[in-house]
Amino acid sequence: MSEIRRKKAIKMVVNGSSVASAMRKAGYSKAYSKHSDKFTKTKKVQKEIKPILKRLEEERDQALERAKGIRNKAKYKDLIDSTEKLTKLIQLLSGKSTENLTFVDYIKNVKRP
Repeated sequence: MSEIRRKKAIKMVVNGSSVASAMRKAGYSKAYSKHSDKFTKTKKVQKEIKPILKRLEEERDQALERAKGIRNKAKYKDLIDSTEKLTKLIQLLSGKSTENLTFVDYIKNVKRP
């Protein structure tokens, strides 16, 4: 059962769900899904996502390489968006933060006029 849940959750994340949401939909408890980093850092999950991460990183690298040749033809926003999406998915699957918490905290503390 746990292998089925794990594979289901990973598939949902690859298809765009947040890790916590995918975990809940796959049948993990709400309490465990609040600590999704524990899930993504388990040895079994790391083993399963390693080939996926490798393909995502290769795809991102190829997109960046192609961007050099089409930079003048493509919209800059589209190039950045695709790179950002691939990078965030890589970060999510590898259990890394998808935001710079120091920067986010700084912005929250900036006094507005």
